[in-house]
Amino acid sequence: MQLLLIVALLFALGVAVFAVQNAEPITVNLIRWQIQTSLVVVVVGSAAAGALVAWLIGLIRQVRASWRIRQLQNQVHRLEQKLQQLEQERAALKDEGRPADRPHSSPPSL
Repeated sequence: MQLLLIVALLFALGVAVFAVQNAEPITVNLIRWQIQTSLVVVVVGSAAAGALVAWLIGLIRQVRASWRIRQLQNQVHRLEQKLQQLEQERAALKDEGRPADRPHSSPPSL
């Protein structure tokens, strides 16, 4: 996690240095719009937009993972209840005198 943070900070520093060294004004054309701005604004804005998209994708993954964890926890809870019920049934059968440890033998096949 710390390595990822260091790499991200180095990348951000590189983008900032690149943007400052290329500060000349440019024209940005987007469909019908024309905007006069500095290259710094375009580079930093693009990097920020990319970071936002990456964060949103990570958030979506995290939400999906938490939903899956919740589903699996519910499944574990249901299975534990079923196991407890089966153990109680086994104990009841054992109290009746039937050997619950051995499976019932099937009739011999002809």
